[in-house]
Amino acid sequence: MEITKALKTDHQQLKKLIRAVNKSEDGEERKRLFTEFAELLTRHSKAEEKVVYDALIATGEEEEQESGHEGYTEHMLAETLLKKLKAGADPMSPEWSAEAKVMMEILEHHIEEEEDEIFAQVKEDFDTAERKEMGDAFEAQKEKVKA
Repeated sequence: MEITKALKTDHQQLKKLIRAVNKSEDGEERKRLFTEFAELLTRHSKAEEKVVYDALIATGEEEEQESGHEGYTEHMLAETLLKKLKAGADPMSPEWSAEAKVMMEILEHHIEEEEDEIFAQVKEDFDTAERKEMGDAFEAQKEKVKA
């Protein structure tokens, strides 16, 4: 599968899960959904960094390098919030709910920017065969990541 399609598939699943987390009014369900979200986000992020961001940085093009580094930075911020949410004791508390809402907003912003800007850069810098290879590498890398 081409890398942009693989990423978009994950993006759709991540958005669905974090929205379900935010909508849930049951603590156990919220915790279960959040665990599923956190595992997918971790696998997705680490694989994306290795396959996509590193490839953009390696192009030597200033704009692509900036996009790659920006992606790493946004992932670092999301990871920090993810750790805080994992450590939170009560998924029904106002603090946890607020942090989960912020996570959803950060994620939606990141996905929108990525699908607009980074996908365009990837399509410009890599041909169809390379994008397919990147997609395969992304899926393989996701399997290696421990969530």
